Amino acid sequence: MRILATRNGPRRPPRRAVVTIGMFDGVHIAHQHLVRTAVQLARRRRGTSVAITFDPDPQRILSPQTAQPPLMPLARRLELLRALGVDLIWVIPFTRAFSRISPERFVRTILVSRLRATAVVVGEQFAFGRDRAGSLTLLRAMGRAAGMQVIALPAVRRDGAAVSSSRIRRLVQDGALEQAGLLLGRPFELSGTVVRGAGRARALGFPTANVRLILTLLPPRGVYRVWVASRGRTIHGVMNLGIRPTFGGGRMVCEVHLPRFRGNLYGQAVTIGCLSRLRDERRFDTPQALARQIQRDLVEAGFAPPRTR
Repeated sequence: MRILATRNGPRRPPRRAVVTIGMFDGVHIAHQHLVRTAVQLARRRRGTSVAITFDPDPQRILSPQTAQPPLMPLARRLELLRALGVDLIWVIPFTRAFSRISPERFVRTILVSRLRATAVVVGEQFAFGRDRAGSLTLLRAMGRAAGMQVIALPAVRRDGAAVSSSRIRRLVQDGALEQAGLLLGRPFELSGTVVRGAGRARALGFPTANVRLILTLLPPRGVYRVWVASRGRTIHGVMNLGIRPTFGGGRMVCEVHLPRFRGNLYGQAVTIGCLSRLRDERRFDTPQALARQIQRDLVEAGFAPPRTR
C-alpha cells in the first residue's frame, strides 16, 4: 500500500484503477462499504484500488469560524483505510485554489488524466468540484465519454437514518458513545501522547496516565469506560475528561486510570477507545469524597472492588 500526499498524484497512472473519493472522516461503516466495494472490484479486475481523500477538511479552509474538529487525526484515518486493503491512498492537500476547480476539470485532471480510472465508486449523494456543483449525473456522463464506469452505492442506514460523519459527531457531542460506536464499527477514539501530570490522582491511590490529546472532536466532560492501546497492548480502564473542579478547575485534561496495568507509558503514543459514559464530571467537597466516587466508577466499569481484610 502506498500513500501519496501531493497535488500531482502518482507519476504513472496505476494499473486499471478503481477509485473511491471522500473525506472518510471517522472511516465509519458507510465509508467501509464504499472502500471494500472498490477494493473487491479492483481485485476482480486485477487492478489497483485507489482512495482519494483530502487534508485538511475543506470546512477548515472554507468556513474556519464554524468548522468542527475532525473525528480522528489524519494518521488514524490512513491507518484504517490501509486496513481495508486499499492499494493506493492519494491525500490531496485542500487549499482555496483547489476548492475553485470545476467539477469537469476535477474529472478530466484527477480521474481521467492522472489515474486513468476504469471505475469510480461513490455514494448516491456524492457531490464534487467548486461549490459541490458536480452531480452524479455529470460524473456518469463524463464517465461514459471516458470509458469509466460509475458505481453509486445507496446510503447505509441504521435505525431509520443514513450513517454519516455528521450524525456520529452529534452522538459523540451528546455523550452517546455506544451508539456512535455502532455507526463507526468500533469505539469512538481519542489519540495523544502520555505526559507527566501533577500527581494528584496518584496521591489518592489511583495513578493515571495523563494524555496530551491530538485535536479532534471531544465528548462532553465526564468519566468514561475505556481501553488504551499502545505498542500492541490493549489495557482497560476508566478515563476522566474534564477540568478537575475538585482541585479548582483549569484547562481541559485527559486522565486514564488503568487498574490492571503495571508499567511506564510516559512518552508513548496511545489510542483511547471510549466504550461508554459513566457519569458527568462534578466537584467533590474533599479529595477523599472524590476517591470514594472513583472506586464506585471502577466497580461500575467492571473492575472488582479491592479486597478487605
